[in-house]
This record gives sequence, C-alpha cells and structure tokens, in this order.
Amino acid sequence: MAPPARTGRRWSCLAAATALGLAAATAVHAAAPGLTVQAAAARSSAVTGQRIALLIVPQASSSGGRAATASADEEAYRKRLRDIGFEVWTVGPADRPQLDRGLRESVGRLPEDAQVAVFALGPTIGGADDIYLMPQDTPSDAGQRPGLLDSEGVRLSDVLRRLARRRTRELVVVIDECQSSVGGRCDFDAAAGSSGASVIGAERGGRRNASGAPLAGRASLRDPMLAAMAQEGETFLQSHETLKRGLAGSDLEARASGALTTSFAFIPQGFFAGLQTACNKIDPNAEPAALRGANLDPAIRGCEAMTGTYPYARAFEDRLQAGREQRAYQRAVASCDDPAVTASYSASYPAGRFRALVDTFAVECGRNRDRQDEARRQQADETRRQEEDRRRRQDEMDRQWADARRQREQDEQRRAEEERRQRELQQRTTVGSASGWTLNYSTNLLEVSPLANDQFDPQKQTYTTIWRSRQHGEQVVMYVQVSPNERCGSAQQFITEQIRPRRSQISRAQEVNTSPVRAGFVLEGRGTAVSQGSFDDRSFYDFATIRRDDRSTITNIGGRFPAEFSDLYRAELLRMMNSMQLPSRDVFNNRCG
Repeated sequence: MAPPARTGRRWSCLAAATALGLAAATAVHAAAPGLTVQAAAARSSAVTGQRIALLIVPQASSSGGRAATASADEEAYRKRLRDIGFEVWTVGPADRPQLDRGLRESVGRLPEDAQVAVFALGPTIGGADDIYLMPQDTPSDAGQRPGLLDSEGVRLSDVLRRLARRRTRELVVVIDECQSSVGGRCDFDAAAGSSGASVIGAERGGRRNASGAPLAGRASLRDPMLAAMAQEGETFLQSHETLKRGLAGSDLEARASGALTTSFAFIPQGFFAGLQTACNKIDPNAEPAALRGANLDPAIRGCEAMTGTYPYARAFEDRLQAGREQRAYQRAVASCDDPAVTASYSASYPAGRFRALVDTFAVECGRNRDRQDEARRQQADETRRQEEDRRRRQDEMDRQWADARRQREQDEQRRAEEERRQRELQQRTTVGSASGWTLNYSTNLLEVSPLANDQFDPQKQTYTTIWRSRQHGEQVVMYVQVSPNERCGSAQQFITEQIRPRRSQISRAQEVNTSPVRAGFVLEGRGTAVSQGSFDDRSFYDFATIRRDDRSTITNIGGRFPAEFSDLYRAELLRMMNSMQLPSRDVFNNRCG
C-alpha cells in the first residue's frame, strides 16, 4: 500500500537529507538531519576488515541543553573514531518516523562481516522490556507516561536485531545516558535481545551518595568514555572497567549487559605500529652504527605530528623521545669542534643509551684539543703580544677619537639646546593691566596664573598679575603689582619697608634712575620668606618704581625662582621689564599732594 502523502513527503525529505549527508566533507561540525558518512582518517595494518561506528543523535542541538551536549559529544566521538580507523556514520535528528526509516536504511547499507560500534547519544528511556531512542519530537514528559514509549520512541533492540542480521563480526553498543520511565528500568540485556550485542553505558543516578554527600555532576558519558577508548589493546570488557573507574563519585553510574566481548577493542593491539607514518621508522633500539648518516628529522616531525593527533598513544611518544635522543647522539659525536653540543647530550640524557659512547668521545676530543693547543701555544704567544700592542695603540686612538666626537656632540647639543631655548623665548605675547601697564613675556616659558590675572583687591586697592613656569610650576613666580603709595615715600623706602624684611641674602640694592619721569630701586639676592623667620633658597629680583611728579602709585615687578635656573628666569624677567610700558598717568594719582 502506498504511504500517505505526508509520510511520502517525509520519506522524500529523508532521502534528500541522506544523499546530502553521504556527500558531506570532513568539515561537518554537528549532527545534521539524515545520514552522514565520513571515511576513516587513518588506516592500520593491524586492522583487518571494515570498522564502522554508527552514531545516533535523535534530537537537534536546539532542542535543549542535553541535546546540545549530545551534538557536541557526537563531534568529539566522530573525531576520535575516525582517528582510530573507524568509518563514521551519523544518523542525525529526526522525528519518530524519519528516525526509524533512517536507521533501517543505514542498517541496510552496512556491509557484512564488519565490526560495528553503535553510540546512542543523548537521553534514552528504559521501559518495561526495552530501551527507547527518543526522537526530537518526543514529549518532554515521556518518561512519566510509559504508554507513549512505543508510539513516540524507537526500540533499541529492533535496531540491534537488524544490525545482527548483517552478520557483523562484532557488535558493541555505548548508551550515553539511560533514564528509567515510571514502572520501567534500564535493562541493557533486554536492549541487546537476541542480537548478541555487548552493551555498556550509564544511567543517571541520584544526586547524592549513600552517605548523603553530593556527587560530581557530569553532563554526559563523553570524557570517561573517550579515556576508555584511548587504551591500545584494551578489550570491550576492560573498557567497561575503565569506564566504571572514570564515573566513580559522579551522578552517572556505569551499566553493562550480562556478557561483554573480549575480542573487540576500539584500538587493537599494534594499531599505532601499523599506521603508515614516518614516525614508525624510528627504531628505539637502533644500534649506534645504524645511526651514522641517518636523517632523523622527517621521522621526528612525523612523531610530533602523530603525538598531536594521538596524545594518548604512548607508542608515538616513546618513538619521539627515542628519535630526539638519537639525533642528540648524532650531533654529540659529529665533531670535536663544538664541546657544548657534545656536553648537551649528557646534560639532557644523564642515563641515556649512548652516554658511555658520548663520554668516551668527549675525552678523546679533549686530548686531541690539548695536543693541538700545546703545538699552537708557543707560536701564538708572539703573535698575541704583537696583537696586544697593536690593539693598545688602536684603543688609545679610538679613545681619543671617541673623546673628540663626544665633545663635538656635546657642543652641538648645547648649541642646539640654546637655539631651541632662544626660539622658545622669542615666542612672546603682550598682556596689559587695567592699571595701564603693558609688557610681553615668553609663552613657551611662562603662563599667567588663572587666579591672578590682573586681579584687583578692593581692600588693598591693588592690581596683581602673576606668572607661573610651564616647566617648573609653582617653584617659579613672576609678578607685577600696582598699589597706592600709602606713605608717599620713595621707591627705596618701599623696598626697605615692604620687601627687604621678607628677603634673606642681599647681593644688590641700589637706585635705578634711567628715566627723567620715574625713580626706581632694585633689590636682588637669594632666600625668600616661607614663614616667620624661615627662608627658602630661591633667588629673587624686585624692582619698584614711582613717578617723580606724583608719588601716589607704586609699581613693583619681580620674581622668585630656583637658584639653579637663575640664568634662565632672571633673563626673562629683565626682558619683561624692558618691554614694560607704564601709563603716562598713574591709576592712584594725586594721593600724595
């Protein structure tokens, strides 16, 4: 009878997905719907006949966290199985009819007399008399409704029975996680049925052990199962024991059918030695004579590649270490010209196979060098003395030349620095005050303080402008202050009464009368008041000026700066004073009659 239209469409979709899967390249990263076949990545002469792994991933990774884990597990199992010589067939996510049909088609394509390993990935449910694979459209509460299992799930025993009809040489099964339904149990013997399959896997246990302590939570069987699959020569029965040890103390408990085969091994004995790789050309027991002239580099590179692919293969690691030691021996006895290379063998392999030969070689090389050195020593003495004399003369010439070059460089650096400083000082700007004065200053050297930019103090009736150093900050202060001459005294009297008490060492104190209109007085020295009776070590320069015809206003320009920078800042202060233009009529006029 022809299938209903809907079922026919499903079958067509499955056939199309299967065709796509069979053509897929090795870049598959997750289980896709339908059947995907990937060839074995390695062939070993220790393996006779075909080995096929059937990976069943019934649910899409988007179905939930457990399904996503199963999809990731499929990728890890697929890589490991292909690396150890299995052709991997993956049956991807499907609904119940598609999954059943896909499994039937996959089984029908299997060759006879093959070793077949089945991996049921993701959760399975143990019913009353079988274990069920749960497709992607299975209700989430199927385990609580055992009556749904036959209609919603695929019996594992049916799959294994069909596989057995293909006259498989070996049939082993790994069940990732079995969950018992209400009234049911995870009966691996019932799943094996009459197929003769050997079944191992795990059942999710309680979250605490018998003493009430919590168990280690495992997302899946993958890590301990991959460890069990990595043991060369370990039978399926022994893989179950390895799995039990790996699951100890976790919430997954190892399970197995009543009988497990001892003739199947994921990695048969001699598998790695039977691989076609340059690494296997290394003979760990090679005699020293056989190593003469042998190029070990290709074989060592082959071993490095194989240990990258098979980090669990002790055979390749042993050959890699043997090859490296043999190469070290070759280099150690290749020549007497490099004692360090010879000594490096003994340092790297203190108990190496060739230690005695290398030590003997080193001793003989030492004797030969001693004889050669003695023969050359007397001849070299005179040559050495002549060379030392020549070298001393050359060293003296070099020293003199270096001194001269250093002096030239220092002179050039000083000239460049002075030119740079002069250029910076020439970059000037003009500022003025509400009290009437103007002057210019170097903008590269100084900046006007934002808090004292022609600041007027109504209480003291003063106009104050203060500059700070761009390079030395608050250590440098330049200022112009215009204030009323309260006592109507001379510039010298103002300096003596107002400035001199706050200064320490005086190097210059004199009148300055360069203008017929104004009289002035300058005070210069070192040490400015910090607090009562305390002075710092900065240099200072103060100049006070008043008009001759009206002493009402005193203009005081000055600066304080570190003594070591006096040449720089005193010169700048003088430039500012020289550029200063005072008003023809002072701001505080007619106060002194």
